Amino acid sequence: MTIKLILISSVLMLAACEQQQETSQKAESKPVLQKVVAKIEAPKEDPNAFEFSYPDLEGKQIKLSDYRGKWVVANFWATWCPPCRKEIPDFVQFKKDFGDKIEIIGINNEDADNSKIEDFVFEYEINYPVVRANVYQPTDFSRKNTRGLPTTIIFNPQGVEVSKRVGPMHYKDLVKTMGF
Repeated sequence: MTIKLILISSVLMLAACEQQQETSQKAESKPVLQKVVAKIEAPKEDPNAFEFSYPDLEGKQIKLSDYRGKWVVANFWATWCPPCRKEIPDFVQFKKDFGDKIEIIGINNEDADNSKIEDFVFEYEINYPVVRANVYQPTDFSRKNTRGLPTTIIFNPQGVEVSKRVGPMHYKDLVKTMGF
């Protein structure tokens, strides 16, 4: 919200400066307003933004870019992993507390039937999207980030990686990393 207010204030100041300059050149202000609207409607993508895509438990592709404008916590985990089991309740609570500002994507990284993963999601009351990594055909993102489980990568609202941790991540760590 603060970023939007700063952006809008900056655009309005810019428009006022351009309008004053064009008025002194006896030009109409309408073209200035069209330029400003175009800037607001088409922000440039951060060149450092990352992208990944995985199927959820129903086969629908979930992409990192689906959540631009929110912090994204991408967490690689497996049902057999004790530290993963320990950190998931913290992710569930963090999603409850900050769901309007963040999204968590649980990336299951094991060879298991969907029914086993669905049962696990139900048992742990996971309230965020769970997707499946193919352990036999890992993506560049999976290969780069799964040297151990759990692994958590945090992306800022522009889609740029700001933090990575191999090992458990807990509620207080998430708050500290994102500044909430």
